[in-house]
Amino acid sequence: MKNIILCLALFVSILFSIPLPVQASQFSDIPDGHWARESVDFMVKKGVLSGYSNGAFRPNEAIDRAELTVMVHKLFNKLRPNLTPSYPDMKILKFEDVPKNHWAYQPLMEMYSADALGVVDWFGSKIYIYPEKKVTRWEAMFIFQSFFSQKMHQVPDDQVLQILAGIDDITLQSFDSTGYSSPYPGSAAVDLIKSDEYTISYSHLDTGEILFANRGIDALKAYALAWLVGNDIMSTWGNELEIHDPLTRAEAVVMLHRTYNVLLADGSLSTYTSK
Repeated sequence: MKNIILCLALFVSILFSIPLPVQASQFSDIPDGHWARESVDFMVKKGVLSGYSNGAFRPNEAIDRAELTVMVHKLFNKLRPNLTPSYPDMKILKFEDVPKNHWAYQPLMEMYSADALGVVDWFGSKIYIYPEKKVTRWEAMFIFQSFFSQKMHQVPDDQVLQILAGIDDITLQSFDSTGYSSPYPGSAAVDLIKSDEYTISYSHLDTGEILFANRGIDALKAYALAWLVGNDIMSTWGNELEIHDPLTRAEAVVMLHRTYNVLLADGSLSTYTSK
């Protein structure tokens, strides 16, 4: 009898010491073999996704700013830019279009400070975030920049230009190609460059460094795109980002999963999350 009890105890011990596979997500529209299945399962495991009441995830539906922000807020639970802004006067106290009873009020108020360029809009003293606005792939770049700008600026300048040169639906132009010149890069001549949202203008300094135009806006776009594309967080098709297309819910989940893995690989994950 003792031997039987010992054998049962040993069996139970072995059974519970074997890691069991994570339960696959049960979303009706994310079947086995779906291209985003691994990322969806990962996000379910981390407590980020909960789908709709009918059991669907709607992977091909365009995601809006509030939905994407809530996902980032849940996955990266140490990342709260507006609670710890770079400067006290960068803290946002109110969005005109986010009442306190908004379903995403807390994440929106915690995740965006005044330096979230391309995301936060100012009209005099009033600030807007447009929580229900559908996110394009171009706008996703600005949103991710709001959270991971420090990582993005670690990309070496030569790699930034190399990556950008391979993206066909943005324009990379040297100052020299604009017809403006100055013996002192960074002077007023730089600000005379006619800018376009999808154009990134740059010049080489004598030190070998890169100067981006338009008071740093081009630098923001350049380093953000280089980090996202260089780490395959944002994919290109036929050398195009398809920047005008909406970001789908499935694409957003995959981008966040890949970001998590990049931070894990470089050893900085614990700065952003405890999950």
